[in-house]
This record gives sequence, C-alpha cells and structure tokens, in this order.
Amino acid sequence: MNKELIIDVEEKEVKIALLEKGQLLELHIDIMNKKFSVGDIYFGIVKKILYGLNAAIIDIGYSKGAFLHYDDIGFQIDQMLDLISSYNHLKKKSDNSENQEKKNSINHILHIGQRILVQISKEPISNKGPKLTTKICIPGRNLILIPFSEKISISKKIKNIKEKNRLISYIKKIIPNKYGIIIRTAAHNEMEKVLNEELLFLIKKWKKTLNNLIKFIPPVCVLNENNKIYCLLRDIFNDDFKSILCNNEFLCKEIHSYLSFIFPKKTNIIKYYKGNIPIFEKYGIEKQIQIFLGKNVPLENGAYLIIEHTEALHVIDVNSGMINHMMKDCTKSERINNIFKINLIAATEIARQLRLRDMGGIIVVDFIDMYDSIQKKKLYEHLKEKMKNDRARHQILPPNKFGLVQFTRRRIRPELKKININNKKYQNYPEDYIHHLEFVIETIIKNKNHKGIQLHIHSFVSAFLKKGFPSIQQKWLLKYKKWIKIIPKDSFRYTEYKFLNKNHEILLSSFYFH
Repeated sequence: MNKELIIDVEEKEVKIALLEKGQLLELHIDIMNKKFSVGDIYFGIVKKILYGLNAAIIDIGYSKGAFLHYDDIGFQIDQMLDLISSYNHLKKKSDNSENQEKKNSINHILHIGQRILVQISKEPISNKGPKLTTKICIPGRNLILIPFSEKISISKKIKNIKEKNRLISYIKKIIPNKYGIIIRTAAHNEMEKVLNEELLFLIKKWKKTLNNLIKFIPPVCVLNENNKIYCLLRDIFNDDFKSILCNNEFLCKEIHSYLSFIFPKKTNIIKYYKGNIPIFEKYGIEKQIQIFLGKNVPLENGAYLIIEHTEALHVIDVNSGMINHMMKDCTKSERINNIFKINLIAATEIARQLRLRDMGGIIVVDFIDMYDSIQKKKLYEHLKEKMKNDRARHQILPPNKFGLVQFTRRRIRPELKKININNKKYQNYPEDYIHHLEFVIETIIKNKNHKGIQLHIHSFVSAFLKKGFPSIQQKWLLKYKKWIKIIPKDSFRYTEYKFLNKNHEILLSSFYFH
C-alpha cells in the first residue's frame, strides 16, 4: 500500500497527515510547547487518596490532579518505591502485616506526600487531568524496555516460530538483570547488531531518567517523549511509505537525521515542499478534513453516515441516502444485495473515521437492517478486518438482535475537533462549504447519469454561488460538464440543501431521511 506523510509546520502547531492511496487516514496536531504527552515520565507527589475509587491523585504540575488507579499500579511498585527512596535518601514507610498479606487497596501501597514515578497513559481530555500508570516503559522501534521486570514477551503479529525463537533467544543473551523487554513487530528479521544497539540506547535513556530524580524536586518531568512526528515514524514507518513531504526545511533535516537512524534505506523519500499553494491544500487534505469531519459523512455510493458524539458514547447511523430512491425499481434480491453493499462501504468508512477522529469509549453502529444471517456475519468479519490496522486497543461485538454493532475503543488523546456542517460556525468558512457541495455533486454524477440536477439552497447561499464572472455555478459547468440549476429557498437554514433530479426526486439532502 502506498502511504504518505504530509507535514504542515505553522507558527504554533505542526499538523501531520497520514495518507493511504491519497485518502486521509490519520490527522495529528502537535502544539508547540505543549505539556503532558502520552509516554512522558514524571516524578510526582501523592496529593490525595480516593478510597471509594481505589485510586490516587498525583501532582505532576498540571492544574488538575493526575489520576492513578489501583489497576494501573504494576507488580514492580515495591522495587520502584525502594529505588526512589534510595535515590532521594528518604526513609521508606514500613509495611505492616496487613500490607504484606494482601495489597488489594491503593492506600496499602501509597500515602499522601509520597514521591512516585509515573508515566502518562492518557492525555488531559475535557476537564479531566492526565491518566497515569506506574508500569513504566521506554519504547524504541524494535524493542520496548520495561524497567523493574525480567519478563520477555514478543508481538503476536510475528507468526514465524523460528523467527520468534531467534529473537527471544538473542534478547535473553543480551538483556541485563532487572529489565524486561517487549519485542515489537518491527523487529521481525532485524539484525542482531541493530537490536543490541537499540537496547543499549534504551537503557542509557532510562539511566538518564533515574539521574534526573536526584537533580530535580517533584513535581517535574524527568523524561520527555519525542514529538508526534518521531513517535509516528518510530511506530508505523515501514516499506509501504513512498514519500514524506514537509514545508519546513529545518524539520526535513531533523526527520532525515532520525530516519537515517531507524530506517536508513528510506531517507531518499523525504522531500522539502517549496510550493506557493499551502501544502495541505495542494494534496487535497484540507478538502478531506472539511468533508469527512462533519456530522454527516458522505460515502462514495451516495449513502452517508450520521455521527453523534457524547463524552463516552458515540452513535453512528448508516443512511442509504440517494441510493434509497434509486432502489425503488429493484427486485427484492437486488435490494437486499444493495443494502449489503452499502453496509460494507459504511463499515470501511467507519473504521477510518475512528482512526481519523480518534474516537474512544463505547461506539454503537446502526447499520441498515439486514435479515440474512450470512450477510450479517460477513459484515461483522469485514468490520473486524478493516479495524486490524487500528493501533488503538478495541473490541467488536457481533450484531445484536436489534441489528446494532457495539464495540469499545481506547482513546489516549483528546478527540480531533469536529466541523459540523449544520453548525453556524460553518458560515465563517464558505470555501469549506463549497468543498462539501462539490463532493456531493461528484457523488451524484459518479453514481448515475442524472439529468436536470437542481440544487435547492438558502437564498443567501444561492446568491453567493451565482455571484461574479465566472461564478461558482459557471465553474461547476466547466468542471462537471453539467448545468446545476440553483433554486433559492428562504425557508432553509444557511447550510441546508436538497439535490433533486428533473422528476423532482431527492438525490441527496442535508435533512435526515432513510
């Protein structure tokens, strides 16, 4: 698969777009001088014990206390606390017999004022502070170093038994005591020299972190995770990537230096973009952002998704759209097959939407009703297959008796900000709205050679589309070789519209319908 990384460097933020065959798959925003990123390690202080939640609030320097649950405290906690005590010349609080018998409560492990080493597992979201873990890990491209552990494990994606045995056998030879290792998928067929060098680098990084315990007074960050670009390259870069484009010369050199360390044979794909057109606009990313991050997400066959969000629950409704009108003359078997095809296309887009928006929590999908059990099973398997490349932990349940598919997905960063097509804020971005209308027109033309296409839209928008020479309406004629008749409607809101054919049948509409 051809993958591209497009990087837009602005004054206060860096936007990173991952494309696959030209389609936007992931969008990351790295804010300059931002604190509290996943993977950062902090030397914190226990501020409060939450007995009812079996958790603790840790001060790591954030305005809101960071949250540490009992389940996120690893079995290595005693070794960690002993080490912190020795590094800071503190007297360790003695355990009582109850603690020694059973430490099933966080107050048996931690106490207020205690110094503790923690790692951010989830960034601050909404009004919540960061989520923490004491299961410290130092990730590399091929290996993940686990201090205070002696366990060696290997990625399940490495299927070859001989290769598994080779990697585990070699790591056992070179790993020092009191260190554990997770062998990542990227280590498959990697040279032993490379693995050894990376292990030494990770151990050096960890020892530098420990030295910071002496130098600084908590709360303080003792190890910063690399920025998002380096993390992405470390975690996902492979032979599938055909280009990395960036509009900042200095960052291009930095990426070249980093890539020469982790993947030297691919440094030639890094290119500095010098064009006058903004890089996201040049490669169609801006247009995709506006089209596919709205409440209504169009699908290539004229159907569309409606995505509703709450803090912990997301509901995705699959609508047949204009296909519903095109199926009226179909036989029963054709209608059943068409519905199945719509659901398959919707499932593919849903898998992309979850990654693109980084949606987390519980997701409920209402596919178009299907009564064939074989088709239901195929849809379920298709959805699982499309979710395989999602790095976030997730679990998908089979369709229930109501035809709903439910699954959970773990989110570690705030959800990507959405642009709602029916939101008044959209009025400030007419060019984005035009992008959306053009996508709808392209979808209508591609799916059926409709004649006499009419666009019913608010009077003000109608005037905007007809204004000037050449007007947007005239540009559409040159672009699509079809005249789109625009009919003003005072009763519509600014962002409401309907596309009709010459028989006044609705082809696609911003209004909800099945």
